[in-house]
Amino acid sequence: MKHTFEANKLAGSIRVVLVEPGVEGNIGFLARAMKNFGLRELCLVEPKVGVGAVARAFAMHARDVLDQAISVDSINEAVKDADFIVGTTAVTAKRALNVKRTPITPAEFAKVFSSIKSKVALLFGREGSGLTNDEIDKCDFIISIPTDSTYPTMNITHAATIIFYELYKATRKGKAKHVTEASGAQKERLIKYFTNLVKETGLPNHKRRIALRSFRNILGRSFVSSREATTLMGVYKRALQRIRGREKGKQQSLSRRMTKKGTRKKR
Repeated sequence: MKHTFEANKLAGSIRVVLVEPGVEGNIGFLARAMKNFGLRELCLVEPKVGVGAVARAFAMHARDVLDQAISVDSINEAVKDADFIVGTTAVTAKRALNVKRTPITPAEFAKVFSSIKSKVALLFGREGSGLTNDEIDKCDFIISIPTDSTYPTMNITHAATIIFYELYKATRKGKAKHVTEASGAQKERLIKYFTNLVKETGLPNHKRRIALRSFRNILGRSFVSSREATTLMGVYKRALQRIRGREKGKQQSLSRRMTKKGTRKKR
């Protein structure tokens, strides 16, 4: 499904700055990720490699981003006309006192960006060592992506893609039609119908408990939409009515037969 997004806001307001890139493939992949999410302006600070065949191969259909990229000799030159300088890092503050390394998440940054009209320079550091403390000092704030502590450092282009996605999502105009998740009350009603249905099966109590726990687990693991919950409740309700109707019919039939037998005995 295609959606209409405010791509021009990203293209005109975000400058992606890659500091001293040393892997040509990363330059190409970064260009590709940029174009995926509507960014166009790439600036390379003191690149250690050229933008050659390898970069162009990794860029795929984003070679135009590479063609328009500029190279500069310093970060100061790269950010000279930016209203905000935003750094990225995998090294966050271990102590609350280290304000310099206190980051925000990509989603938080995207929320702020979507509400302003400013030129932002988005800095990505070296593949091996990231941004230096002095370079972090130049930034108005820094972004860090929460990752598992056993291996917290992401590939620079993978991290960039996550940030670009959050920016793209936050600035879109025509939002996709989202499926409305079932409310807590709907889920509880659904469980109630299922519980009543299980009771009608005649299963032993311990098996009923297992069935109910299993059903709750399924609801907990899955995304059940409001429409799906309503549909299932309708099915369970109809099933209960049919089962109870048959049981009532059997009881009435049995009652009539017993009545007839009693009448015959009296005769």
